[in-house]
Amino acid sequence: MKIGLVGGTFDPIHIGHLLLGQMAAEQLGLDEIWFLPAGMPYFKEGKQVSAAEDRLAMTKLAVQDLPNAAVCDAEIRRGGRTYTCETVEMLNASFPEHAFYFIFGADCLDQLESWREPARILAGCRIVAAGRGESADRFLLEEKAKQLTERFGGEILIMDFPVLEISSTMIRERAAAGLPLRFLVPPAVEEYIRQRKLYQNTEAGEG
Repeated sequence: MKIGLVGGTFDPIHIGHLLLGQMAAEQLGLDEIWFLPAGMPYFKEGKQVSAAEDRLAMTKLAVQDLPNAAVCDAEIRRGGRTYTCETVEMLNASFPEHAFYFIFGADCLDQLESWREPARILAGCRIVAAGRGESADRFLLEEKAKQLTERFGGEILIMDFPVLEISSTMIRERAAAGLPLRFLVPPAVEEYIRQRKLYQNTEAGEG
């Protein structure tokens, strides 16, 4: 099967993450979308991040009613620092019958060269970069994708995605202020945040 991977800290997972997976499935003909909560993201070190069990629980609640969606807890179970190259290789070893498509925001193309061993990532999966549909933006993305594949090999695909001004940071700030999270996260996730009193005494980091 063709499996789309949507990874992230998911602190918390929100509508933007879910829409990204859905639109990737539609545009690329993917069979399933696996949502992959990060274990210990190395780029979040020194920042306050919710417990892995809470982020995993919220992810499961968010996708429970979505067709062809699942949660992959591989990074959380592995423990330690989270590197995409290792995750991709682990998934390929565990599921050799699947072809994996790692779905990112377009800005990740500019960061890819600074990630650990990009060639290992591209050897193990296709990368899908989500950007706006405007022709100028798509041209720039395609040029960047071409440069990266010429340097590291593999394949990078571009998908269209609307601009959504939603972030986990904004949601944490709203939760801390006691504001509604309706239309930003699924209702079950909002209820979980309220019950667990998440983000009440925290400094909102990036995400």
